[in-house]
Amino acid sequence: MQDRTAQACSRRMASLVLGRSERTVRRWCDDGTLRVVGSDAAGRALVALDQVLDMLGDAEVARGEAREPWVRLLLDADAGDADALACLGTELLHAGRGAGAVSLLLEAAQMQHADAMHWLAHCHLQGLGVPRDPDLALMWLHRAAAQGHAVARAQSQALRRLCLQSLPG
Repeated sequence: MQDRTAQACSRRMASLVLGRSERTVRRWCDDGTLRVVGSDAAGRALVALDQVLDMLGDAEVARGEAREPWVRLLLDADAGDADALACLGTELLHAGRGAGAVSLLLEAAQMQHADAMHWLAHCHLQGLGVPRDPDLALMWLHRAAAQGHAVARAQSQALRRLCLQSLPG
């Protein structure tokens, strides 16, 4: 696990947060746009987190006091924490960075994170970061409900009642 005092994240995390391909981030590392500050135990190149946050260009992130929660969130997400992955995914979704958001939500959902599954249902239903797909939306909704997500459970039950009422009896 990376040392938190280094305040660096993987190139993969930088690409997801910035909405750029890993190839672009690698090119930025090669040309000095992003500073490589070392590597972690897995051999992943780590880039300066302050530069990644500066490149976001978001006034909320740029401010000193508001920056620390973003630093913690990115470090925890990059370390594979399911709650942080889901939270960062929803933050990116609200910031209009759907593709990166969906990738993070998928990673959290693979760890059985019910809230991430519910957000994926929303993404597939609305076409946020992925093509609109009501079938996948229902799948994620039911998975979230099966994991105990209260809102997903209520929505799933309401859909079931609606379907049963429409069947010929």
